[in-house]
Amino acid sequence: MAFIVRQSGRLVGTFNNYLQPAHIGKRCISTSKKNDETAVVTEKIPSHKATQNSHDVNSTAAATAAKKKWMSYGFHPTDQYEDVASAHVFSFLGVTLCMVLGSLVYYYGPDRTLKDWAQREAYLLVREREANGLPLLDPNYVEESKIVLPSEEELGDFEIII
Repeated sequence: MAFIVRQSGRLVGTFNNYLQPAHIGKRCISTSKKNDETAVVTEKIPSHKATQNSHDVNSTAAATAAKKKWMSYGFHPTDQYEDVASAHVFSFLGVTLCMVLGSLVYYYGPDRTLKDWAQREAYLLVREREANGLPLLDPNYVEESKIVLPSEEELGDFEIII
């Protein structure tokens, strides 16, 4: 383990100059006038008047909540609490039930293509044919009497490539 750590340190050291950006070593000093500084205002703005119950925290919180604009999620047209709660519930159900439980059903559900069944059936058939001393695949899989071939006259000049 120590060998790997030492070798990785050497590898990083050789490429260290290539990995660091070139602007890190440069120091730029601005000598121009500071036009973009932020001014701090310590006076009270006359347009912002304090409310009568400024010492009451609940009334100020209610006043700010009343001023806050609310856009409905579409679950309830007038009640903000019901609308937000319904949006959260439907989001939770949509993500959890549909995505998580849906993927679990998809992956752990039954084999709809019957691939596993076909493999088990083939294994049983191979084991049965080996136990009886038969070849795995019979050369006469379909009886020759059941096969209907065209006659030479029907084929005519048709070329048959085998």
